[in-house]
Amino acid sequence: MPLPPRLAAHAAAQGGPFTTAQARAVGYDDRAVYRRIRSGEWARLRRGIYIERFLLPDDERSRHLLQLRAVRLCLQSPLVASHSTSAALQQIATIGADYSVVHITRDGTGSSRTEAGVCHHAAALPGSHLTKVDSLLATSAARTALDLARTQRFEAGLVAAESALNMGLTTIAELREVLLYCLDWPGARDAGRVVGFASPHSESAGESVARIAFDVLGLPPPDQQVDLYDDFGFIARSDFFWKLYRTVCEFDGRLKYVGDGVDPETLYKEKRREDRLRAAGAEVFRIDWAESWSRSDSIRRKTLGAFERAAQSRVRPTLRFRLRPADGE
Repeated sequence: MPLPPRLAAHAAAQGGPFTTAQARAVGYDDRAVYRRIRSGEWARLRRGIYIERFLLPDDERSRHLLQLRAVRLCLQSPLVASHSTSAALQQIATIGADYSVVHITRDGTGSSRTEAGVCHHAAALPGSHLTKVDSLLATSAARTALDLARTQRFEAGLVAAESALNMGLTTIAELREVLLYCLDWPGARDAGRVVGFASPHSESAGESVARIAFDVLGLPPPDQQVDLYDDFGFIARSDFFWKLYRTVCEFDGRLKYVGDGVDPETLYKEKRREDRLRAAGAEVFRIDWAESWSRSDSIRRKTLGAFERAAQSRVRPTLRFRLRPADGE
């Protein structure tokens, strides 16, 4: 049975969930609520918070955000989604996010604590560090990235920061501004490393992790998202490019190359692009997530091998390129 109009209006305004009090106000007593849960018509999100079961999303991120809406109905004082919850709300990429806990930050609420599936962070929240997404108050993209960089390992902080930069949700200048505000907070030194290393041109978590691998392995930093041309015109946009060595590296997510859904046309186009790059005097190699995450020496061998082949090549170079701006200022 559909919800009564008044209760349906409350649920719609709240993003789907409704409270026991709202259900009682339109005539549902405790037994009626119990019957609807037992029949599977309604689902319980938290104590005293329900939703029509058909509205439950399939993916983990959306279920997490539904829990955020339920938490907002439970807590009376204003709350701000933060850390991985704010990242989920703004679709900022993360790695290793724990969606079993909703993260909120409140200004002037004493010490931080975790209870009933909610991590309460106590920290200052100036207006410039706030944003609103789908009627939900959250820390800004810059503050979210800095909070993650302060509290998680370097890789996770960099992935969040570079995702926010690439999506245009923040800039390097804004990250620096938030960092300056949080300079004496726990983890600020780690966050500073992230801000100093972050690039606005990484288009995936894998590319962010690959950049770390290049650095750790002592390889020269490549340019990113470089448009490459030959005498016939545009060839491709490379993930990584070393112009001095005429070498292209592609991060291979492998999803388009394995499994039942492999598109032969995609494979053919990839081969054609690589053939054109090599004919124009460039060297091409690929790396994947496993190599990048483990900082495998195979990356170093592939890179230096490509540099050496490019230096010894007798092909007349016709490759031309167009670089992206250096940063996200």
